[in-house]
Amino acid sequence: MNLLQSTSMAYPEVNQSNVYLCSGSPMPADMDLIYHSLLNDPLSTCATKIGGLCASKGYALQDVILDLTTLVLATEMPGEVMGEILDGMSEVEHQLGVGTDEGLQLNALVGVFVAARNCMAGA
Repeated sequence: MNLLQSTSMAYPEVNQSNVYLCSGSPMPADMDLIYHSLLNDPLSTCATKIGGLCASKGYALQDVILDLTTLVLATEMPGEVMGEILDGMSEVEHQLGVGTDEGLQLNALVGVFVAARNCMAGA
């Protein structure tokens, strides 16, 4: 209820986009872009693209990881690969929780997905 009240005070219309903007949560379209980048782009391109998006939109990497979990679980992939991705994401999330640099952890997150892609390509 408080989020809807805040949104109605901050924006002339309460809609999905404005609720996401008010809460600071990553927009679904941005999460799709991030996930697509993690699954397809080269390491440096991916890190630059995601880092720029997080900086320009004010997304915390921890929020991105939370939303990525849902996308990963909804994707059909070999169990071993999914396990490696989820384990890597949990390690990045833990490191963020103890105060490790977000830029460093972004690169670690990208590395988790690049390693998973390489594992799937080799299978």
